[in-house]
Amino acid sequence: MSILKPLRAPSRALVSAAMLMALSNTSLVIAQGAPAGASGAADAPASSATPASSATPAGASTPAASTAPADAQTTADGKVKITTLEEWDNAFDGFMNLTAVVYNSYSGQDLGGHDLQYYWQRHVLTAATKEKLEALRDKAQKQSVAKDTPGLQKTFEEASAILTAERAKASAITNFLNAQQPVIYHQYQLGPWLLRATDADRAAISDRVTATYARLSQELDAVLNLPEPEPPGVAAQRFFKLIAEPVAFFNSERARLVQAQAEAPNPVAVSALTRGDKPCPPPTQPTKGRAKASLAPDFPSSDSFYPVAAKQNDVEGAVTVRAAISETGCIQRAEVAGTSGVARLDEAALELAMAGSYVPAAGADGKPTAGTLLFRVKFEQPDAFN
Repeated sequence: MSILKPLRAPSRALVSAAMLMALSNTSLVIAQGAPAGASGAADAPASSATPASSATPAGASTPAASTAPADAQTTADGKVKITTLEEWDNAFDGFMNLTAVVYNSYSGQDLGGHDLQYYWQRHVLTAATKEKLEALRDKAQKQSVAKDTPGLQKTFEEASAILTAERAKASAITNFLNAQQPVIYHQYQLGPWLLRATDADRAAISDRVTATYARLSQELDAVLNLPEPEPPGVAAQRFFKLIAEPVAFFNSERARLVQAQAEAPNPVAVSALTRGDKPCPPPTQPTKGRAKASLAPDFPSSDSFYPVAAKQNDVEGAVTVRAAISETGCIQRAEVAGTSGVARLDEAALELAMAGSYVPAAGADGKPTAGTLLFRVKFEQPDAFN
């Protein structure tokens, strides 16, 4: 049985940016660059999904929000409301610009081996939809010249409904791709352990990935075929509710594989950090009667060291750290005594250990003495996808 291979994943930054483009700006003005903090590159799987350039592709002019004199209104539930021909043109041009970016700048495959363009071409601003909008625009122009206000209002409402549906489709597709990112990320993190796993273990992971993609695809079809678009937040929850159970499964399976392979020959390499030439903090007095070193009261929380990409994708784990503490309470070395199964979580636990403060052990005479301390660092978050 073949081993699962890490996929070329659309980054969270890519998908989030696309969603922001489709929903946040009333005229669908193209947003340049990724949102701050949108991706943790240090622990993300290799991806070819980064936009080829932060600049707008040739031929896709991008109106600045401050220079768009009349943008179509968007209500809180995501509906487009066109009241003038100028608003219509701005909204349509914005959507065409967004489409140009999708067609020219994005790559990367989802769990089904498809990219954003694959879904966009089939569902968003298709040739039939553009033809209908163009016919309505011609009709609206004639109604405007004829001062047929009731007829023009009706045409505006029809065009608004079409653009609302197109925005909803764009949102559904970006939510669908975004929801897959945690699965892809977990699959990547499981890779080193699946290399040494049984065929049954690999089959279990593969089956869960396949089933998750199938369920998300069914949900996409359901959303795209709704008679009326749902509010953006409601639509997004449709997809992310489907991720909670698979993600919990991947976390538990990785922990189980780590435990099962603990005594296997040629173990997966783990990390260690040493103080080196960095100066120690001021000495700390030992606790009377305490024969072992301990964590100081101001020891930092694991949340402040939680790797961004791991946290975003709900990758959880516990790391057992072995720390060598000097007689002054200065940590000299930290090493992974028990891995979480995720290299970046292990490294973050070591970084936390080296940044923490300690109380040295007390010898028989009550004087401070060097010692070794074992402690666990847990990286976890509650109900990340519920």
